[in-house]
Formats: sequence, C-alpha cells, structure tokens
Amino acid sequence: MSILGGVRRAWDIAISTITISGVGLLCGGIVATILAFTAHWREAGIVAVACGLSLIVALIWIIGRAPQIVSVELPQTRTVAGRTIIGELRVRNDHARPARSHVIELPVGSGAAQFVVPNLAGRSSWSEVFAVPTRRRGIVTVGPPSSVRSDPVGLFRRVRAWTKPIRVYVHPRTVRVPFDATGFQADIEGVVTAKLSSSDVSFHALRDYQPGDDRRNVHWPTTARTGRLIVRQFEETRRSHHVIFIDTLRDHWEEEPFETALSIAASLALTGITASHQVSMATSSRLISTLSATRMLDELTEESWRVEDQDLSERLREVLTSYPNASVLTLIVPASVSYEEIARLCHLPSVDVIVGVIRVDPDAPSSRSSSSRAVVATCPTLESLPRMLARGGLR
Repeated sequence: MSILGGVRRAWDIAISTITISGVGLLCGGIVATILAFTAHWREAGIVAVACGLSLIVALIWIIGRAPQIVSVELPQTRTVAGRTIIGELRVRNDHARPARSHVIELPVGSGAAQFVVPNLAGRSSWSEVFAVPTRRRGIVTVGPPSSVRSDPVGLFRRVRAWTKPIRVYVHPRTVRVPFDATGFQADIEGVVTAKLSSSDVSFHALRDYQPGDDRRNVHWPTTARTGRLIVRQFEETRRSHHVIFIDTLRDHWEEEPFETALSIAASLALTGITASHQVSMATSSRLISTLSATRMLDELTEESWRVEDQDLSERLREVLTSYPNASVLTLIVPASVSYEEIARLCHLPSVDVIVGVIRVDPDAPSSRSSSSRAVVATCPTLESLPRMLARGGLR
C-alpha cells in the first residue's frame, strides 16, 4: 500500500506541476515510443527512453517537502498615500539538512516580485526587504508568498503558497484644518462655545451683578464675603453635528479632483472626530461610518466613482432625513456641478442648518462667495483648504 501510495502521490504531483515544456517532451516521448514499436526505428526508441528518463529525473527533483518556512512581515497595514511601507520577506530552513536555492514569488498589488533564495545551511535563515507601492489611495494586497521549485530544465514547476494575503489600506491624504461645526441652536448636550451667556450649563466665571440678571444665578457665598451681588456667568452650549456629503457620481468627476475631494472630506471629518464632536458622512450611494477615525479612513480608501441614476437632490434629501439633528452641512462637489444646482441643493436643509459648499476645481484659483443661504468656496488643491478656512471658510 505504501508503494502504491507513493506512486499515486508522484502521479498527482506530476499532473499538477508539469509545464508546457514537460507536456511537449511527454508528447515527443509518446510519439517516439509508437514509432519505435511500429516502425522498428531504433533511434526513436533511444529518444523515447531519453524523454522518459528526463521526465523521471525532473520529477524526482521537485518531489519532497520543502524544508523552508516563508513569512512576510509588514510594520503596519495602514498608511497614507505617498508614504512608502518597507516590508521584509523571511525564509528559514527548519531542518538540519541544507536546502537548495529556489525562487519566492510575492504578489504586491497588481504586480509580483521574485526573490532568489540562496542555498541555506541547516537551521539558518535569509531575509530581503521590499517596498509596497502606496502612491495612490486604495487597498494593496501583499502576498501570499509562494515558493517555486523547478527542475533545471523547466519540465515541472511546483508552487506552494505560504501564509495569507495581507491587505494594506492606503488612506487619502489629510491636512489639519480650523473648522468649527457648531450651529445656531442651543443644546445643553452640545459643544461649549466661546460666547458668554447669563444662563446655561457650562460654568465660566463669576462677575458683578448687572440689572436684568437672573437672581437664581447669584453666587451667595461670594456675595456674603464681598458684600455685593456676584452672579455666575456661563458659556453657551450649542448643537454640533457636522454632516459631510460627497458627490461621487462618475460622470461628474475626473480622477485627480475626485482624490482631492475625498482628502478634503477626510480632513474635515478628522477635525471633528479628534475634538470628540459628532460627525456624519455620506456619498451619492452610501453612508460612511464615522465611529472612529480609522474606520472612516478605511471606508474612504475603498470609495470609488458610482454609476447611479438617482438625482443628487433626491439623495441629499435622504441623507438629511437620516441626520435630522444636523447643525452644519458641508457639500463637496466637482466643478461640473452648476451654480444653479448648488443653489437648489443648499435650499434643501432647514433654515437652522449652516450650509457650506466646497467646489473642487484644480484649474481655478481659491475663492469664496456667499449668498443668503450658503457660502460657496472654490478649492483647487488639498493644500489650499487650511488657508481658505482660516480666511472665513464656510461660515
């Protein structure tokens, strides 16, 4: 049974690993064998034996388990577009006997790298570094590494995959921006603002009593100590829920402005998330999770153009229905969206929502215009966003 099992295993390996050259040699051997028996052609018999011996020797060359263990190490699986990740391919000979030289193939994104591993002594290891291309936003799949064992003639090629593929998230670029998403409406659970008030929940300081102050705010211990009326002063708390809407319809965008739009959206969202303010994000086709900065950036990494029949106004109505407590709405649209359509979109939210529009136009200078309902800012690049917001931005 063991002999039959070994023959069966060798046959399975031969069928699954034979190359085109091996198939050609096998066919040539079969033809030579037929000629040797039918035509009694002695030279054909010699060719048939040579073909058979070549196939047997080549098969013996690749049979057996590889003593190496292959692994891929990456320092991180998330980065920003433009930053390079240096990974390391490690090969370790786990046996006491030496291991022959072989080739390791490592898929990286849409390409593949080949590494020639030298002969390894027993219990020794070898490593080589490689770069992961992260020039553009997206997901880069690294691996799995495959060890390739082949005979010197190339009749058989045996490939074994090691480990699992690693997904590297290349996040959109972001910049730090000064943006305040507090709205008009007072909210005791909202965000503390710099505006002072005589009645709120966020205590600021004590001051002298002025005519008209509510006597319920008198601070009696200080009043008794100073001999004059002292009242509490508060900071206003206002609702802060920033909703960011990105137009992702395919017909509206070119590639570079679309990447800029996603980077702008990510920058605005990170400002709010870092400050522990409520931020929501939506595109023309779906809602983007903003439970954490990492999850938001991961989902933006996978975002792409969408071919949708839905009208932009209809989609924005759905988003506003999903977030009825929005205080600030920021629309990010391409230059192809007309000012008439922008005006129509800006009148969809309720009057207590502050509306701002960012037009991404790489061919236009940075500018800002306002109307009775919204502020429309033209932003050519991501780098111009902080300066634009610092000059007045979208308020």
